[in-house]
Amino acid sequence: MSYYREHRRLLPVLEQARALNIGWNPAPEALFDPLPAGFNIWCTPEDHPTGWEEIAMDQGAFAKPCAFVAAVHWRWSEDPDEPKISGLNLTATAYALRDRWRKQPDREYPAPDFVNRPEDLAWAREKIRRLFQEAGVPPLPIHTENE
Repeated sequence: MSYYREHRRLLPVLEQARALNIGWNPAPEALFDPLPAGFNIWCTPEDHPTGWEEIAMDQGAFAKPCAFVAAVHWRWSEDPDEPKISGLNLTATAYALRDRWRKQPDREYPAPDFVNRPEDLAWAREKIRRLFQEAGVPPLPIHTENE
């Protein structure tokens, strides 16, 4: 395998992420932001992880109100002579929850962890599974920094 062939192998996933690009597509299932070697996942007031119910989301430059949830990047095998995308690296960062926590006058200490919350990871994993299924590409193992 080569880096080029490996990127081509996952091209249908990136094409599906482009079709469901939250930047211009107002459809409810359009929650993705394609990257060269992966994609970001956003949520909306109607489709979000547990715990995001009271988050005020802005439209900004996107097709609908949304908030960032997670980044997904290709995970490469460690053999430089045989490059292969062996899985996905998933990092969920709840910036909107963190910002809301910072604005609360009676916030708890220490601060909650807003990185890789189980609820955000579970929601993102489901979106990844659906994206790969719609792209017709077999799912890859999903890894987080804790795994």
